[in-house]
Amino acid sequence: MGIPSIMPTTVINHSKEMGALTNFVPDKKYPNYMRHHELLNLLTDVAEEYECFKHIVYNREVIGVKRTADYEETGRWNVTVKNTETGEITEDVFDAVWVGVGHITYPKMPEYPGMDKFQGTIMHTHSLKRVDKFRDKKVLIIGIGCSGLDAAAEISNVSSQVYLSTRNGAWVLPRVGPYGLPFDYAMLRRFVTVMQAVMGVKFASWYLETFQINKKFNHNLYNLRPSYHALAKDPAINDLLPAKLITGSVVIRKDVKCFTEKGVIFENETQVTEVDAVVMATGYRWQFPFLEEGTVSTKEGRINLYKCVFPPHLKHPTLAIIGFILPFGPGFPLGEMQCRWAAQLLSGHCKLPSQEVMMEDIKKRHEENLKRYAPSNKLTVRVDYIQYLDEIATEIGCKPNLWKLLFTDPTLFAALAFGPSLPYQYRLEGPHKWDGARNAILTAHERVRHPLSGEYKKRVELLRKCLAVWPAESYWQIG
Repeated sequence: MGIPSIMPTTVINHSKEMGALTNFVPDKKYPNYMRHHELLNLLTDVAEEYECFKHIVYNREVIGVKRTADYEETGRWNVTVKNTETGEITEDVFDAVWVGVGHITYPKMPEYPGMDKFQGTIMHTHSLKRVDKFRDKKVLIIGIGCSGLDAAAEISNVSSQVYLSTRNGAWVLPRVGPYGLPFDYAMLRRFVTVMQAVMGVKFASWYLETFQINKKFNHNLYNLRPSYHALAKDPAINDLLPAKLITGSVVIRKDVKCFTEKGVIFENETQVTEVDAVVMATGYRWQFPFLEEGTVSTKEGRINLYKCVFPPHLKHPTLAIIGFILPFGPGFPLGEMQCRWAAQLLSGHCKLPSQEVMMEDIKKRHEENLKRYAPSNKLTVRVDYIQYLDEIATEIGCKPNLWKLLFTDPTLFAALAFGPSLPYQYRLEGPHKWDGARNAILTAHERVRHPLSGEYKKRVELLRKCLAVWPAESYWQIG
């Protein structure tokens, strides 16, 4: 199966509090947007806390998953596994299988006329690890998703010129949001989703574009504005692109018409733009080659998964597709919520509806997404952060009761309704509720602020000491 790939400088796209697990608070020492090694440390903290490592078998490749002969009665699966160190192949029977390989594992390489004649290097961002090889070279990046922007920003630090080719443009969101807060922490709030539901997605997109995106980085000025609205596709996230564009380190170009021996010709141009290397940031194709044929089916562009998790035609809920979603917001809490739901189904605490009801839900989601989102082969699995979490939490019985909290705990109600929509709220009630959830919600801002300006109490104490040293008349002189 596909293997994920990152650069040493890769930074996570969601902030630590918004992307946290529902019952594990990240240490305040971690920055709000973690680099990959810091994220590894956090995941290690989680695994050690819950003793996960003793349950993990490493260096194994799953090469086959199919229903057992007695599946109709037991719901069990035959799983064929290859030991990647010895080559030994074994088969075992499992009561349940959760597939968590995601959809960013198999690079998609487009074909352009003349590619075979090009004398330079062509690679996919999936294989991009370091940028030293591009020193003093002219480099073309094709594609303007998150990986394309990261590649353009990094390579421009050493190259003589970077061209960024885009067919339709894209909405580029920053990590740093209003008042210096993490963008998702500032924007993903329940009252905002209520406004979106009342005023409509187009109004919400207009507000986001006008007052949050273009106010800082005018997409019209830089010829980046796409034909679709801001909430019609998962955004590209990058803080460095505006500086790279305004200094000319990165230059925006249209789609590539064709390749030549020395470079490319862009759409609406006739002259050759010489480049030494081309990096394809052209996305990924999804597939589950190890699953029994027909397990995950598609029809008319629709991926048939009930709530993006369960194949509706299977008799038992013993196979779940985890994390196969494109959320407008952090993905980790959504994947965890899917796991909690799948676990509740396996333990018999909740049930899936009939195949007919599940198919109706799948069709309804797909039709609603067709109206809102830009065309995509993954359109069915596009979801909103808060709305999807609430949807799955309702299935489990762990969605917070805001009306109850309005009268019993107004402070917590205000935090949930108007503050950042933190994952910890889904441990306030329901199965496996957590006593620390309330405190985790109310103290989140301290953990956001700590890596930026330190402990609030220590800052106040330091200020008092400084005031005690200075003579009183100097206060007025300083002022």
